[in-house]
Amino acid sequence: MGSPFNTPEARQRLLRTRAAEGVPLVLSQLAEEFAVSPDTIRRDLLALEAAGAVTRVRGGALPVAPLAAPLHVRQASTGALAERLARAALPLVEDGMVLMLDGGTSVTHLARALPALPRGLVVTPCPDVATVTLARGTETILVGGRLSRFGGIAVGQAAERMISEIAADLCLLGACGLDAGFGLGADDADEAAVKRAMAQASARAVVLTGAPKLGRRARHRVLPCDALDLLVTDAPASATEAFADTGMEIRHV
Repeated sequence: MGSPFNTPEARQRLLRTRAAEGVPLVLSQLAEEFAVSPDTIRRDLLALEAAGAVTRVRGGALPVAPLAAPLHVRQASTGALAERLARAALPLVEDGMVLMLDGGTSVTHLARALPALPRGLVVTPCPDVATVTLARGTETILVGGRLSRFGGIAVGQAAERMISEIAADLCLLGACGLDAGFGLGADDADEAAVKRAMAQASARAVVLTGAPKLGRRARHRVLPCDALDLLVTDAPASATEAFADTGMEIRHV
């Protein structure tokens, strides 16, 4: 009797299932398991990549995580964790700083927790954040552009250009995913570009994210981990060792 996986359709169904469960796909192992050539597995992985199920890498493929929920959905479900992350990041902020503040739930909670910064300046592409910091009495620059539905931030070349012309002391970023090998990721390419511009315009870049986002490879890389300075997270130390190895400082909440 022939192998049940001697057709592309059968192999790809199984590989798609494994990828959905977060299992990396190693080309040499799969070729041996299915008793087919490495070129056959490469074609299977190409088909899965075209379908958006995996991202091919040297020697195989990695699962593509599902897209994060839109901002309004996340705001309704992650309030307690976002509040804890925001409180842990507050001591990083000093009056007189130029702050780059991202959008997203954690950074929005941080903006709400900030005291008045009469000598400070907040630069943000997020209208929600800008409204809060301005009401606190802090000088605020709102970066303009088309609003992304994921993070609720302004995106586009004009936004990136405006950000690049500002010298900031501290950048506080949310995350769609953070993986030690891939780095900080975003599900939207335009958001990734704006986040990258914010971090590169700042002397120090900090990521606020919960344990579920660690190890998740979002679709678009913002920056590798060695270009980021600090991770604020509720994940245990055992889950952050790989990030510490990249040079990131870790702050647990």
